[in-house]
Amino acid sequence: MLFRSDGKIIGYAQGPSELGPRALGFRSILCDPSYPGMKDKINVIKRRQWWRPFAPACRKEDAHLYFDSPSFEHMEFMSFAVKVKDEAKDKIPAVVHVDGTARLQTVTSDSNEKFYDLLCDWNRITGKHVLLNTSLNSWGEPIANTIEQCYKILQGTELDCLVIENRLFR
Repeated sequence: MLFRSDGKIIGYAQGPSELGPRALGFRSILCDPSYPGMKDKINVIKRRQWWRPFAPACRKEDAHLYFDSPSFEHMEFMSFAVKVKDEAKDKIPAVVHVDGTARLQTVTSDSNEKFYDLLCDWNRITGKHVLLNTSLNSWGEPIANTIEQCYKILQGTELDCLVIENRLFR
């Protein structure tokens, strides 16, 4: 089963490529942010500095369980940092910044139906609501746009598998 909370890191490419500097669930690297040492594992894949933050993605209706904000409107683009609730910090450590905030991405069925369905499945299978979401690229490379670029990332990094249009590659 692909959705286990056992430290797997998944490349995820669904639908058309997104525009801009964010991983919005169309070209993403996804994993469980509660898994021990996950931030370090992702930093190896991305070859990033230890201090650079990763973003949590969750369904908009679940955001209040982990994050404090007067509103969760307009947070689908990872444009705002919100406070992580004290009781949630140990549940999702890989996406909590040193100041106790996170650059949240809320997902609705309107903003990205496939990613929303994936988050629903993640919650149903694991009981968890949040995934770490970062762009599907490796150091110095643009976000993957083609199947060949996705496969090159799978072969050249510590990704455990790759899902392209609901097909699993290992």
